[in-house]
Amino acid sequence: MKKVREQARISVARLAKAFDEPRSTVGRWVAQGAQQEHQKRTCPVSEDEKIVAQVREICLRQRCRTYGYRRVHAILKKEGTHINRKTVLKIMQKHRLTQPKVWRRPQRPKRVEKMRPRKPNQGWQIDMTSLQLDQMRTVYLVVVIDCCSRKIMGWGLSHRCRAQEWIVALRMALETAGIECKDKARGLTLRSDNGAQPCSKKFVEFLGARGVKGQYTGYDTPDDNAYVERVIRTIKEEEVWPNSWDTFWEAHEAIEKYVKFYNDERPHSALNYQTPEWAAKNKGTLNAA
Repeated sequence: MKKVREQARISVARLAKAFDEPRSTVGRWVAQGAQQEHQKRTCPVSEDEKIVAQVREICLRQRCRTYGYRRVHAILKKEGTHINRKTVLKIMQKHRLTQPKVWRRPQRPKRVEKMRPRKPNQGWQIDMTSLQLDQMRTVYLVVVIDCCSRKIMGWGLSHRCRAQEWIVALRMALETAGIECKDKARGLTLRSDNGAQPCSKKFVEFLGARGVKGQYTGYDTPDDNAYVERVIRTIKEEEVWPNSWDTFWEAHEAIEKYVKFYNDERPHSALNYQTPEWAAKNKGTLNAA
């Protein structure tokens, strides 16, 4: 049919009418030869033995074995070989030089041992939660608790949830405990989850500057941070959920009053129904529950 069309110069429409076939079908028949010729076309660059050898040499270098085609393309460009990036990919795929994508998760235990400090200022925990003001405005509360006395050592309420807000709460906790230098912080461990704030460079550097040992929970294990998680729930049950605040400063004042009540007046079941402040002053007489 292709030869008939070329010799007689007949259009696809006339051929379709003559053979009583749809135009699309006749057009596909006529174009089959052209498609076959297109499929047989070779890519002169990807078949160039010199370029293939150059790509292979780069991929087999000791420090380049994990490189992808984009990085290999950049090295080729630096070495004076200018070819298309997709050509590099084609060569690497054909010669099995590509590497599978591997995500290496940082090695941390699935669970860590429960904190059982024998006296105050040995084991602290820190965490954050969000609170809603009127008109659905969000504020963030950071809490630091001593796992032995169950005392809230430091806290902070803010419109933002950066590492800086965590540092403010921890600085308050250190001041409350009278820890002013690295020597006094010796033996103190602060446990947190794997969030962006405690894992940030700024927060880790602050821990190092104050001599506090940082410790992370395991993955997907909120029970590893159970002490502070329970305190946050208590704050919500007894102060946040029963009340509503119009402004940030109303919320700040309410949380401040509740923290003082929690430490000085509220009897704690894990402390034989003594207060956290009493437990902090009578160190050595109680063991963590």
